[in-house]
Amino acid sequence: MSDSIEALTVVDIIRFLQTKAGTVCRWPQRSDRVGFALSSKDRVSFTRQTIEAMDADSGFDIIWNDGSNGPEAQALPKKFHFQNARLVEVNYHVRGGPDRCICFGLERLLNLGYDYVGLIENAIVMRPGWFHRLMNLFELAAADGIVCGAATIRSYEGRVLEHRSGYSINWGTGAGMILFSRPAAEVILHQYSKLGMSTASLMRFYSRLFRIDLGLHTHDRTGECVHQEAPLTLDWGYTPMLFMHGYTSVGSIPSLARDLEFPPGHYLLNDYVQPERSNAGLIRRRCTLPLDQPPSLLDPRADGRSRF
Repeated sequence: MSDSIEALTVVDIIRFLQTKAGTVCRWPQRSDRVGFALSSKDRVSFTRQTIEAMDADSGFDIIWNDGSNGPEAQALPKKFHFQNARLVEVNYHVRGGPDRCICFGLERLLNLGYDYVGLIENAIVMRPGWFHRLMNLFELAAADGIVCGAATIRSYEGRVLEHRSGYSINWGTGAGMILFSRPAAEVILHQYSKLGMSTASLMRFYSRLFRIDLGLHTHDRTGECVHQEAPLTLDWGYTPMLFMHGYTSVGSIPSLARDLEFPPGHYLLNDYVQPERSNAGLIRRRCTLPLDQPPSLLDPRADGRSRF
């Protein structure tokens, strides 16, 4: 494939990355085991809303990793009785920051042999039917020849590259609500220390890979547009890392979850994806690279380092 990508669609480029990485589509099977690592730290009212919403559906297991300090929050895993979801393990005193908790959860689920490995924070509230819809995203992507490595039903309009029929191709999917295929979870866990990105490097990545301008600009005191070099949380690196290993991140149309802590309007978040966005197509403009930055499908990073 040529490095000239003017005529290539987002899906064309994704399929090239899949071929390069050797990944293939896989539909969920009846025998597949699905596990979620639920992380909680205090905020009892948030946690109750999350676990009650999770328990509206069945077909998955929960590993509850708690880092709470308060006695009421520490007692909640013993007091709450799941009716549909299956709680298989509770781990207390999981502390050291969100990334340590995330890695602990991913490693534990992988060690237990789950085929799909998920993360849910205690501030996410889902609608009934969320789990079936989440698994269906892997099927919808596979039907289009896209290897889905990560899926979410917490879908923000501002994180979408392209709206397709019933699902979106995303440029970012956070750790608050995400389900990985087992191979994709292994990639994220093994590469976790290499996920760091800034807003500027994230924009460069997608500009060079897809020739798409994410438009994540900030302005200085004179009103001039500038890129932000401050580091982002590591989960912003999930989707770029997966792209470079032949996996795509997708989201549901419409969104079936909401965030109690960070509602739309928070930094880099806008409204949830609405039903009418199905099949709306590419929502971000293709951009023109400077002459000294030729497009590259092999190494879209501007710094030239082999981080991915």
